Amino acid sequence: MANQVLVFDGKTWLDQTSQVFDGSTWRAAPPLYWDGAEWRTGAPPPREFPSYSSSVSAIVSGDVAELPIPADVRTGDLVVSICAQQGGASPSPLLSPAGVLPTVYTLRSGIRLLVAVWLWEPSRGRSTVWDVAGSPTTALMNLSYRGGDPAGLSLTPVASITEHQAVNEVPLSASQDFTTLYAVLAVSDALTGAAWADGVTPRGQRLGTFGTQQVSLLTADTPGAGASPGPLRLDSTVDTAAVAVITVPGRSDGKPTWVLGDERGSILGSTTFLE
Repeated sequence: MANQVLVFDGKTWLDQTSQVFDGSTWRAAPPLYWDGAEWRTGAPPPREFPSYSSSVSAIVSGDVAELPIPADVRTGDLVVSICAQQGGASPSPLLSPAGVLPTVYTLRSGIRLLVAVWLWEPSRGRSTVWDVAGSPTTALMNLSYRGGDPAGLSLTPVASITEHQAVNEVPLSASQDFTTLYAVLAVSDALTGAAWADGVTPRGQRLGTFGTQQVSLLTADTPGAGASPGPLRLDSTVDTAAVAVITVPGRSDGKPTWVLGDERGSILGSTTFLE
């Protein structure tokens, strides 16, 4: 119900709440808010598998690294912010938006990988700002997802992280519940592209020079099915590669998940129905 508006006429308070005609009667107008694209009366219900909207990435230099949020972001979208920091004196805090705490992983190569999943609204601004003092070069990526469940947000959105040396195929760990986002950080002087496993959809990608090394940040997602979709195939051998498995939380509908191309998790039987 809309907030009630009362006006004092000198003797008593009169109800002046705005009303709308629904075709048969006048009723209180529902409260509206602008979500960045349209007027809404409430947040859309969470889905089991939040859907990817768009992404922005960059490789930057300096003690403060800033990256825009995707331009089509809406109120209630979940934003995945990834920061790969080359050295530096301390783990990078996320200065903006305030109150968002990333998880920090220091890889064997010395690179720090930071990940945060957070709820966007206009008061949180249009960019992320990281304190990366002491890092010569920093790789950043912001991805937005729609239909996520804010109640499922966690300070530890990374379900697992693995590292591999001297490989041209990177094994992908089992996808988790809801939407699983794979973020791969690869160090190589020759990598120009990669091919994801069937059932995994490429999202943001950034190939560039990272200090004295060639570092690539690649992301792709898939519905969580509890099994590995297969490897990420690289077009050259990389010195090292780290894979973070990130959960974008949704809300379960209680039904099993089928991923096309998954030979273990998507074997259809005579009593199976696809909707």
